[in-house]
Amino acid sequence: MPLRVLIVEDETDFREGLCDLLNLEGFQAHGVGSFGSYKAWRASNSCDLLILDRNLPDGDGLEILKIHRRTENTPAIMLTGAGQIEDRIQGMNADADYYLVKPVITDELIAILRRFERKLGEAGQADAWVLDPVRWHVTTPGGIKISLTKSEVAIMACFIEKAGMTVSRDDVIEALGGDPMTYDPRRLEIAIRRLRKKMEENTAEAFPLTTVYGEGYSFNSPISSL
Repeated sequence: MPLRVLIVEDETDFREGLCDLLNLEGFQAHGVGSFGSYKAWRASNSCDLLILDRNLPDGDGLEILKIHRRTENTPAIMLTGAGQIEDRIQGMNADADYYLVKPVITDELIAILRRFERKLGEAGQADAWVLDPVRWHVTTPGGIKISLTKSEVAIMACFIEKAGMTVSRDDVIEALGGDPMTYDPRRLEIAIRRLRKKMEENTAEAFPLTTVYGEGYSFNSPISSL
């Protein structure tokens, strides 16, 4: 699967040209032009890597990175014209993986993306959870097969293609066949607690399902479905 790259860049020609280049190189690139467009796109999409400009029409790309880091570990590259030493320090303090200054050397950028693509592939082979929604079981990265209930399958399925992203409580409730307006949140908490306990009792591996306070849940490991 190609590396999915989201480019947040307000300069239209540069953004579209970079998307075209990366797509020709075999990546799956998409571009948006503002902070607001980033939030709208990420509400229903995921990516493997972010490329962020700083000078956006409605904010600083560093703010996107700070929000992103609260729930995800997706790699992020700052690609910007702000290249003073204090700018670079701000980028590193915000936990950018790389800080590149325009005009960028495209061969260098592609080499960086290839490096992350290799790491993602290695992580996918070593750390993937695999859900079987037909036979109602999940296989851990260590190869242990654990039987699930129908409700547990529905919960796990919420995170397919959304590893590292926050899935809202309402979305999980709807996946369980409930109405978020009337569903008792304690039932969801109990279901999540039982699922975690089952994993802890059947495997020594850490179960990567975490609670995102006030928002929902995040599965911080690659997960796929048969």
